[in-house]
Amino acid sequence: MSLEISKNNKLEILKKKKKINISKDKLLNYISFIYNKFLDFSKNVEVKINNQEIIEYSENYINPLLWQIGHIVFFYITLILQNLLDNNIFNILFNKYKTKFKFYDSFETPLELRNTKQLINYQEIISLYKQVIILIKNYINSNTLNNVNTYLVLLGVLHNEMHLEAFLFTKINLNMFISYPDIIYNNEEVLSKIEFVKYDGNSFYQGTNELINKLTFDNEMPEFCVNVESFEISKHCITEYQYTQFILANGYNISEYWCPKGLNWLKKNNIVLPLYWHTDSDKNIFKIINNKKYSTLTNLPMCNISWYEAEAYCRYMDFKLPSESILEYCSTNGGLTKYPWGNDEPNENICNIGYKKNIVSVLDDISGKNKKNMTHLIGNVWEWCEEPIYPYDGFTIDPIYREMSYPFFGFKKICKGGCFAVSDLLIHPKYRNAQYPDCRIQFIGFRVCL
Repeated sequence: MSLEISKNNKLEILKKKKKINISKDKLLNYISFIYNKFLDFSKNVEVKINNQEIIEYSENYINPLLWQIGHIVFFYITLILQNLLDNNIFNILFNKYKTKFKFYDSFETPLELRNTKQLINYQEIISLYKQVIILIKNYINSNTLNNVNTYLVLLGVLHNEMHLEAFLFTKINLNMFISYPDIIYNNEEVLSKIEFVKYDGNSFYQGTNELINKLTFDNEMPEFCVNVESFEISKHCITEYQYTQFILANGYNISEYWCPKGLNWLKKNNIVLPLYWHTDSDKNIFKIINNKKYSTLTNLPMCNISWYEAEAYCRYMDFKLPSESILEYCSTNGGLTKYPWGNDEPNENICNIGYKKNIVSVLDDISGKNKKNMTHLIGNVWEWCEEPIYPYDGFTIDPIYREMSYPFFGFKKICKGGCFAVSDLLIHPKYRNAQYPDCRIQFIGFRVCL
């Protein structure tokens, strides 16, 4: 018996979903934005290929950039266009590439087999990407938006956007040029102490039963009532200055601060500092990103840090990482608002999203404060949660993007809130990102609870 769902059954399931409230113009503008960012971020990939440098990776979970481009294109083709277009039209357009479908499927081709001669060359795959976007735009212009096609198109472009963030952090890690704003340092006094905010316990509804103006992924549903006990949480994410004190206290060499898996990871990989951080002959700590040297004695949030390192800092300070429920509670003001600042939709004038800036100080004015003045609960950097990702009771697998969630239940740790490299159409307090606990390449930081 096959567990695969037929195309007709998939479309019938999608018909029962709530229609996402988005106009044709907004959808087309969003696709154009993602398209232009993608072409910009994917530049110079062929240079690395010609120099045969893309084999060398400094971190786990780094996909070859050329494979990532192909993966995005074939996600559009196999999951979106295959369900939007007539079968005959689809076969005529993409018959040439059928043998490549599985190669660009992340669950068919393991990471170590993705950098092979099966890769389609840069010019051809970019040309195919442009063709795909034209097809989608033409489809939108010639059809009425409904439950099914709105969901499919948004699923494709949001997946495309997730890989924009991946292109950005991958290129930074591979020390490849990418046009992006530099980190800006403010002349402000560093926060030496962690300021906490107190919350009384209460109940609220975690998760969602489908948002009307956002695509809702399967792991966010259904909503359920949860009781949150009284807690105290840091007003800001832990800063570089505050984390530097952990390093100066020899935190990477004191085994008691590390959980068993974290200690094993630390020793196996000879980890002695956060990613991109270094020390000189005088034991001064600094970081280097894009060949630029930066101080770590700043109010910038810690970033590019693993869950293991965040948890070790918590043990050092006798704190703990917040639960997902706590972060969602804070981000919705106890379930009373859609976002930390209220009910207005997010934009770059409220919080640090939309690719307009790099990471900014936790004291930055554009921080989207909640009702208790907690900053950057949406945007700036993702935030690690204490627990692994698991499905909510009543979880139903998505009929189209079936591998979005279930393969990672129990393994990856939850991250909330988004970062500077996400858009307003993707991020909201209910959104559940998840990464392996040793992941450092992504733009993730953390805050702490008492």
